[in-house]
Amino acid sequence: MADILFYPPFPNRHLLFDQLFRGVWHFLPALAKLNRLIFPYAGDDFALLDVSQTLDMAKIFLSRDLDPAIAGHAPKYHGKIALAQTKSRAPADYAAAYPNLRGVIVWSCDAATVAEASAIAAATGAETVMADPFQVQQETLLTMRFVYKLFSQEELGALVAGCRAKFMTGLKGWKGRGVSCFGNGPSLAKVVEARIDPGSTVRAVCNSTIGDAAALDHLDPDLLVCGDPVQHWGASLYAGRFRADLARAMENPKRMLITQLGYVPYFKATMPEHAHDRAIGIGNDRRPQFNIDLTGEFLTAATANVLTMLMLPVAFTISGGGSGSRGGAVDIFGCDGMAFSQATKPWSHANEDDYMGKMAVTHRVHPGFWKRNYEEEYWSYCQDLEDIMQAAEAKGIAVRNRTPSFVPALGKRYVRIA
Repeated sequence: MADILFYPPFPNRHLLFDQLFRGVWHFLPALAKLNRLIFPYAGDDFALLDVSQTLDMAKIFLSRDLDPAIAGHAPKYHGKIALAQTKSRAPADYAAAYPNLRGVIVWSCDAATVAEASAIAAATGAETVMADPFQVQQETLLTMRFVYKLFSQEELGALVAGCRAKFMTGLKGWKGRGVSCFGNGPSLAKVVEARIDPGSTVRAVCNSTIGDAAALDHLDPDLLVCGDPVQHWGASLYAGRFRADLARAMENPKRMLITQLGYVPYFKATMPEHAHDRAIGIGNDRRPQFNIDLTGEFLTAATANVLTMLMLPVAFTISGGGSGSRGGAVDIFGCDGMAFSQATKPWSHANEDDYMGKMAVTHRVHPGFWKRNYEEEYWSYCQDLEDIMQAAEAKGIAVRNRTPSFVPALGKRYVRIA
């Protein structure tokens, strides 16, 4: 059973409640493995804090920017939240009080605090997790990776084996068919409005399209693909609404979810039980070449885009046949990209006004996530697309881009829809 310390001491209830409810979300899949989430508090109103009241009446204390479903999970943490009145910043005090820490969640990452947290971790054998939403771009991902480590190797092995078995079972029904991959760029709306028929292909949609009722109705996808730690599996109101949309989309019993392996426990902790057996998580690692045959090694190359990390490796596995056989065709729609001169901002989406209006909340909940070099990300994405498509074509898979795109790899493979 794990003790987790949040550090430094919280100066007021606003910051305390923010991190407490983020913790409720982040540690939900590992709840049975927790002894305590420990929150030191330095505010003068400590006597007014009541943990049981906070958990039972979480709806009142929860920020409007966080997923309201968190309030429903909060009572599960009775007996697992500890508030400690202290203003100490002396690492020795924390090491003495909590000698068996598994982790130190550093929610404010200035240099002095990081040094103190590192000293606490070194003295207790804990891991430090940089989770400052203002300073750390991947604070959500880093926290989830730590939660993932609370599971035993046997549990993780069973998770991998189960996901691979489900994928291989699904593959038997998908093989021999072409694949249609749908991004969520502006041209996707035109595909839906024109009622373009992708034929008897295996159909995969991703990200915000999962919440687009008109697109789901027309495209009738077999595969729902997502994998963003902030927008899909984070604590924000937007992520919560995405998960609600995902639950509705999964009501269709033919649909499978494809996501990153580490997010499957979150899916199972929040989604209806009838959908659990249709969630497939795929691991990833840093590797020099793309893996487009998941029937061998069930791992993809880690990239910053759902198309290259999940959707295309799955599509090419379906189309490629595996085991050295020659492949069929993969059609790509709605991956518009942008002109390189505009690559200093996020790219546009179908239903742009609605999408960006909903996304504003993630900028407030995860401001550090958006401190990004978009030009570098876009250039890397363009290079990754060319590399993975060349790997597919080398196996005899025909890759056709069916809607106009600024992305060079897609532009030169454009085949107009008849």
